Amino acid sequence: MRAALISLPHPGEAPQPSVAGKTLAQRQLLFARQCGCTQVVAHGGGASEDAIALRHAAEKAGMRYQVISNAHALPGAIKDADSLLIFQPGLLPESRQALELIQAEGDRMLVFSAGPGTAAGFERIDLDRAWGGVMTVPGKWLGQLTSLPEEAAPHAALLRIALQHCLSEARLDDSVLDDGKWQIIRDADAAKRHEAGWMQAHLGKGSLAAPSCWVGSAIAARAGGWLMQKGWAKPAVIALFGLLLTGSVAAAVYELPVLSFALAATSVPVVEFLLGITRLSVAPFGEVRRWPILRKAVDLAILVSGVLVIDSLWYRAAFPPFVLFATLLLLDRSAAPAISASLRDRALIAGALAILSAIVPPEVAFMLIATLVLAAKLLPVAQDSR
Repeated sequence: MRAALISLPHPGEAPQPSVAGKTLAQRQLLFARQCGCTQVVAHGGGASEDAIALRHAAEKAGMRYQVISNAHALPGAIKDADSLLIFQPGLLPESRQALELIQAEGDRMLVFSAGPGTAAGFERIDLDRAWGGVMTVPGKWLGQLTSLPEEAAPHAALLRIALQHCLSEARLDDSVLDDGKWQIIRDADAAKRHEAGWMQAHLGKGSLAAPSCWVGSAIAARAGGWLMQKGWAKPAVIALFGLLLTGSVAAAVYELPVLSFALAATSVPVVEFLLGITRLSVAPFGEVRRWPILRKAVDLAILVSGVLVIDSLWYRAAFPPFVLFATLLLLDRSAAPAISASLRDRALIAGALAILSAIVPPEVAFMLIATLVLAAKLLPVAQDSR
């Protein structure tokens, strides 16, 4: 079994910095879980807000949680046959390269070149090396902590013990320090400076060719860190999305096509914002798998609303919306010219339907938009000249 040692503030110390709604201890917990840890040992104050948040996160992840107040208690928490993952306090561990090195079988210490490592805040080992902030050690070595003072910092003491035992080393590329995924964050100001770049990296760069995605991601980048600390945030956004689509269909029932399609268009940035904060909540190692299906709910709302607002026999009313639905689906599933990227944005599609429905009958509006999407699908895709 593998356990993780995570440092918490002691009574009287300042709270840990947070990045996008999660403390550094919670970020270390995510890394530890990816490394196969099933137990968390927290060293520090067990009654602080940071400790309570870490406990809840560990229990939610199905991991055992234990708090120790001094180094002498650590050997009793870890069996000799177990392996202990140790983090340097203040480390934000999100590098895939580091994760793969720690996931490999056996115990090891991550190291950097001394110059870049110490400049980034990592502890120097000698003239050539600096500790990379993470290592795993056998549980049988922990008994040596009892020969040290109780108040000794476990991570620093275990680093010395690991060096005495010549623990295997794995060198990280110094470039890992440049991309922001392996950093020492010492205070709230440093965390705030890092947070903006962190969110941008995980949300990606939006494009004005897809304005609803750009708007949703921009709002998530600005408010996502605050909202992810609120338990009601995601349910509230889901409820707003559902209300907008319900209102869209309800407006179609009362034969109000402009209002119906305008509400559907408004729902698209909302769902993109929801997907943005969902990506942030599982970053950096998690994946958003089922949530993107919510985008199809907008397509279904446009389809149903189209059938309801077209005044004709049911099969005639269903045909234009179904053609648009099918062409949008085909456009999504295949390569298309960059010039047609905007037509994948359902906010623009629904907005165009709302505008056209104020001028021409909804049936004609659907035919015009479906023809435009089909023409974009048939345009040749530019090939690589090589």
